[in-house]
Amino acid sequence: MHTRSFNRRQALMTMTATAGLASFPALAEAYPSKPIRVVVPYAPGGALDTVARLFSLRMGERLGVPFVVENKPGANTIIGNEMVVRAPADGYTILFAAAPLALNTALGIKEPYDVLKDLAPVMLIASTPCIVIANPSTPYKTLSDVIEASKADPKGLSFATAGVGSMPHLLGEALRVKTGANLTHIGYKGSTPALQDVMGGSVPLMIDAYTPGGVQVAGGKLRGIAIASPKRLPALPDIPTTAEQGFPDIVGEAFQAILVPAGTPRGVIDKLHAAALAVSAEPEVRDRLAQSGYSMIASSPEGLTGYVKQEIDRWSPIVKEAGVKT
Repeated sequence: MHTRSFNRRQALMTMTATAGLASFPALAEAYPSKPIRVVVPYAPGGALDTVARLFSLRMGERLGVPFVVENKPGANTIIGNEMVVRAPADGYTILFAAAPLALNTALGIKEPYDVLKDLAPVMLIASTPCIVIANPSTPYKTLSDVIEASKADPKGLSFATAGVGSMPHLLGEALRVKTGANLTHIGYKGSTPALQDVMGGSVPLMIDAYTPGGVQVAGGKLRGIAIASPKRLPALPDIPTTAEQGFPDIVGEAFQAILVPAGTPRGVIDKLHAAALAVSAEPEVRDRLAQSGYSMIASSPEGLTGYVKQEIDRWSPIVKEAGVKT
């Protein structure tokens, strides 16, 4: 009796486990069947929010369900990121992330999750390089001009960015560490006030993304010194790269990516990736990103994981050597 009862229990457990395993393909086949929540860890109106809304609209059309964007700014994107980490791993909550996804880890910021373990990659969408910018009244035309002038002046030179711990800030620190330039960082609360001071002449230099700093360069109001990338930026084709000027290690690019909670079935990830890949191939989408200074990447999920690891490994030693504190 005891043996037969034990065998029945074992059979029931086996059937339950088998049904559980079978549920993952079934979930992928039925997915999606309801609206998908899109978490953007920034306030509305910024570069990532704009791209997230564009992709959400087009991906929703392709998958046949609404993508509902929710802006959850705060704590250097940690609030929004954690919402996705804690969400069910069913594909109905996705994250549009930017450079802090990797930089927070490099900066040693304590996060309530592990970026590489608690989030699953879908696609690296695009990236845009930082730009070294100068007020037109300064004599600086090249990166070497900036470095030499900073070393010649006991007070050095100041450079503005949108904030401490941002990609432009870390790029400036890399320039200081790798070349011995005498540079002092001035971190603002956003690009707009930083731009105002650089355009007004109270700060000679700025490091920023194409939007908004590069737009002012394109408009002739500021001077572009260098594109911090191995290749030129199509939106500013006349400005040489850091590599062209003899500084191949001085590179820094902001990026945009899609992720989901870890444990999301691969079939679901593949459907999201296929939809995002199709959207990224649309000429209108590519043109709109190019106008904002972005270059389309449209990576595989594995490509995104490799990129995030690369960025963490790139910036962690710079943060340590430069003594960056957030």
